[in-house]
Amino acid sequence: MCAITMPTKLAAFAWRLCQSILHHLFSNGPHWLEFVSPEISNEDYERLLTILLALWSAKNGNLIPEKDRNEKENPDLDQAMMSKPTVFPTKNRWIPPPMGLHKVNFDGAFDGDGKKGGIGVIIRDDEGFVWGGAAIKIDNVMEGNINEAWAAVKALKVAQEMGYRRIILESDCFWVLNILLMEDVDDGSYIRCIVEEGKRVMGELEECYFHHIEREGNHVANLIARHGVIMSEGDFYWKHDYPNFIHQSIMCDAINL
Repeated sequence: MCAITMPTKLAAFAWRLCQSILHHLFSNGPHWLEFVSPEISNEDYERLLTILLALWSAKNGNLIPEKDRNEKENPDLDQAMMSKPTVFPTKNRWIPPPMGLHKVNFDGAFDGDGKKGGIGVIIRDDEGFVWGGAAIKIDNVMEGNINEAWAAVKALKVAQEMGYRRIILESDCFWVLNILLMEDVDDGSYIRCIVEEGKRVMGELEECYFHHIEREGNHVANLIARHGVIMSEGDFYWKHDYPNFIHQSIMCDAINL
């Protein structure tokens, strides 16, 4: 069998996939991988990771794009080191933040019939690993715009409360990102209060940048938000982990890094 070169950025992620796959194959699979890895060559270990990664990709229909993995994919985010927040150009898929920042994706879902809303937040690093998130249920929501605005504020608060103070706030709702940058909001007193609360939280962070993304690139946050609408229990928060129902979407984003 000829060697297949795995992109460097996928190495840690492939390890995580291997543990998950082997756990389903037999109960001590992950421990076996830890035991056997020091006993084989780096070349064979890379082959093992590549095969397991390919099996997972084939099962879920996710193929690694053929492109130069060393190509700089997010120059707009790399020049984000500026004193004033800005809404960066739109992307149609999730891309990782620069090293040292956490990307906070959020979305709001709205059930007009039941006047209920859900908020989804997911926090990831430059390797695509999940560092936290939340599914939040909102009752008595009168309109979708209000729910989206609350989603932005909740996302900022979740990041702040979990200790992430250098973030990129990302959403497919350009209106919300833009309104958080306005000096004066003249869009009704309730929206004004929400925006002012968001700005207060932003002021307590070390760095906060904004990025607009197409809806298909924000699908993880959207899944969580829709889950928030139908939750019967209270709000659901997690750190250094994530619920099973977003596992495949998380993997789809990370495998395309």
